[in-house]
Amino acid sequence: MTDGAEPTEARTRRNVRAVVAYDGSAFHGWQLQPSVPTVQGEIERALESITGAPVRVQGAGRTDAGVHALGQVASFEVDTPIPDPRLRAALNAHLPGSIRIAALETAPPEFHARFSAHWRHYGYLLVREESPFFSKYAFRPRSWPDLDRMNAACENLAGEHDFRAFTSQPEGPFGCHLLEAGWRVWPGGMFFQVRADRFLYRMVRFLVGVCLEIGRGNRPIGHLRELVATGDRSRVAAPAPAMGVYLLRVGYGAEWRRESHPLVPGPFPLDAAFRGA
Repeated sequence: MTDGAEPTEARTRRNVRAVVAYDGSAFHGWQLQPSVPTVQGEIERALESITGAPVRVQGAGRTDAGVHALGQVASFEVDTPIPDPRLRAALNAHLPGSIRIAALETAPPEFHARFSAHWRHYGYLLVREESPFFSKYAFRPRSWPDLDRMNAACENLAGEHDFRAFTSQPEGPFGCHLLEAGWRVWPGGMFFQVRADRFLYRMVRFLVGVCLEIGRGNRPIGHLRELVATGDRSRVAAPAPAMGVYLLRVGYGAEWRRESHPLVPGPFPLDAAFRGA
């Protein structure tokens, strides 16, 4: 017989939501893979060390090898009495310095980092000057593209479209609802931002690659919209390199506050590039 008290397991097991920032340079992407370092794998390893049991971590976006994140969101269930602030501190103590848990809190049982998300916001950083400090964090194109041409190419892209031309994945669905896309200047170069309900594999990199060709004058301004309309992969430019891609923020319902970028000190002023993004 019991005294009616809730079992210890029920009291300590909870769903957790975490905001994660990481330098993707040394990782083979977010998603767990055998025999190679991934961000998901590092977080799961750290959680098992802390709790003594395997923990499966879900991410809002499966970033590719070399891609960075300022506001990735992860969710996972843990069975531990360690309170949220101490769990965050313990995770950061067990993780490599290239991964930081910027925020952590207990979430409702139904919250899921991927399936509860309304949109993802990505950025791509171009830098004008060649520097060893930029080599892993921004792309320096051989010739500098024209900002106005690239922004003209991105006009009228908002809405539901088939983006099969902008991915190397063999099967769909290929539909994405694009909320915004455009270029702007930052002190070190240019910055592309794109927000949508979902993204296909390498979609951001292909979009940037096409924009760069248009910005250099190698393709007409209407080429991007034509590719969306036709889905012709044979006419798509090569994807831009991964090091310039950042997962900036993930949007959820009104119950979750709009979080600022959990920027970490770096070799160049990321805040100057992404402020207001």
